Amino acid sequence: ALLNPLQDDFKIGTIGSSVAAGHDNCHYDSYESQLQRTLSSIFQSAGMNLIVQNAGEGGGCGDTHENQVFCITHNVSPDVDIIHYSWTYFEHGGAEKARESLIRWGQQMPKRPMVHHLVARGKANTCEGDSKENAMLDNTYAAYGYNAFCIQTGLYFGGHDYDKEQEEGINRFGWQQVGDGYHNTTRYGELEEDEERRNGLGTVYRNWHPGPLGFQIASDAFAYVYSMGVLMALELIEKDMDAGLDPRDRWFVKSTDDRGLLSTDGEYEETELTSSEGQSGLRHLSSKQRLLEPKLSLPPQTVKDMPEPLFCNPLYCSIPHPPSCINYEKPTYGVPGPTVQTQNEWKIWKQNNNWAYEVGKKDIALFKRWNDEEWYQKCTHLDACGGITASDSSQGELVFELPASKMTTGLIIVCGCCGKKVGEDMFLKNENLEIKLNGKVLNKSKMDVYPNAKCARLVKAFKDFDEDSDISKEDELLLSFNLKTNTNEVKI
Repeated sequence: ALLNPLQDDFKIGTIGSSVAAGHDNCHYDSYESQLQRTLSSIFQSAGMNLIVQNAGEGGGCGDTHENQVFCITHNVSPDVDIIHYSWTYFEHGGAEKARESLIRWGQQMPKRPMVHHLVARGKANTCEGDSKENAMLDNTYAAYGYNAFCIQTGLYFGGHDYDKEQEEGINRFGWQQVGDGYHNTTRYGELEEDEERRNGLGTVYRNWHPGPLGFQIASDAFAYVYSMGVLMALELIEKDMDAGLDPRDRWFVKSTDDRGLLSTDGEYEETELTSSEGQSGLRHLSSKQRLLEPKLSLPPQTVKDMPEPLFCNPLYCSIPHPPSCINYEKPTYGVPGPTVQTQNEWKIWKQNNNWAYEVGKKDIALFKRWNDEEWYQKCTHLDACGGITASDSSQGELVFELPASKMTTGLIIVCGCCGKKVGEDMFLKNENLEIKLNGKVLNKSKMDVYPNAKCARLVKAFKDFDEDSDISKEDELLLSFNLKTNTNEVKI
């Protein structure tokens, strides 16, 4: 807002597992909630609202990083300024493909957000940097803002001798351990009058999930890095203002592509802000002027100028638009790409979770004792499985209109719920389920399980990209699902 009067919100969007969701804690104690509370006053001082979106999902829905990265523009707002990614306990072999895809797709989103990777663990001397694949990602995409943050590594870097304590029988990273060697509770825990709550906030790890104090390490690491970035930017802005220059000439140019949100019309208005030296500096844009775009030291915005992919399939990760998705799981903050054209009697459902869902037992007991409706709301986690479902042929045909104009390669994936291995039986081997594209029945022998066992790849690519494909790109693409007889429930 200080630099760009057309932006009032700064958005950080998180995708990830139950660690990102904050499970085994109150939602209030998740690192995203802590980060928003920590930094909000700084952003508000510049007329900006900080919004940290938490789209973390528990494991019960069957999701992994492999399928969730495809839903980035529905899970979080497409105009996020920063993307957080955290799938620590799911990343087994090949995870660099999903992370690289996300980094590259982010560069095709309106704000070209950086991707910051939160690791729930970490090592004494490195934040995953001893992995060849991670080092390659770091070296290639650091210029695009890519970075990794490891909770335990950050604690080690503070100088505390955890190894010596381990020899003495003290494991600060063990389950339910209170105190990280520096503090015995969180900052807000220091103000807590209830001793049980104050001590609980000092838990570093509940189990494999971080506790409130562990999450404070993550929150503070992000807050420190972002605050340093804000200070560096303010120094440059002040230097330009003192020199009588418009800082936006350093940072922005008028948008020239379809990511601009407003059309160009009009000049700068009267100067409203002056520097500490009394020099004219920032000027407000007229309401009709085209949105400004970042100018200097930014990554290229075209696919051909991006580095060659290291790990991900260029057919899917070197595309001019990020993939689109419709996700019935909760929460989502973005915009679905596919839309339902015909629903008939298919039913949309969502798991109904109460406030105690995935909250730790000790916190449940504590807040039941408090019996405070406001805290029940603060504790309630946001994530819930969901889908659109049918099990009876009388429920008719479900038809999605796909975003054909932004489909370059032609990849089409459907995922089922709920479970990690439902894709094959629910879609590929289900003889009672007929899947069509523009009225043509798709050949299931050409389908496969992808990108994980929860999902099925219905179309690998348009025939321009795949010699085995008989699917052409058309101006309108309608994907339909129809049950020929009664069958086991299909949940999409």
